[in-house]
Amino acid sequence: MPTTQKIRYSDCDPQGIVFNGNYPRYWDDALTDWFEDAGLGGPGLGGAGVDVVTARLEIDFKASAGLGETLQTEIGIERAGNTSLTLSFDTRRLSDGEVVATGREVIVFVDPLELKPTPPPEEARARLLGQTG
Repeated sequence: MPTTQKIRYSDCDPQGIVFNGNYPRYWDDALTDWFEDAGLGGPGLGGAGVDVVTARLEIDFKASAGLGETLQTEIGIERAGNTSLTLSFDTRRLSDGEVVATGREVIVFVDPLELKPTPPPEEARARLLGQTG
């Protein structure tokens, strides 16, 4: 399920466009929604006993977005490892559908106490993998 984000004054740089450092925050909001849509929101992934950390983040900027516009971000799964997921992000302007940023993020499931990689419970994994087609 896509996440929408209205561009606020505080999101923009002196040029009046979204500051590039805000895209990871937008994607984190989309990731939070994605987990919640799978029934895994909240601390410890909604009781699944694992947390996630970002291991890698890549962003390709394609176009600008400005104050008052609304962006829509969709997440896809590129790769599912034993303890990690490689996710794709596609962010578009809602008004005309133009892609403004694309990229990928590698998230790693970790034990919440030791912060060491651990496989997610099978039920949680199945829910997340069922989120995209």
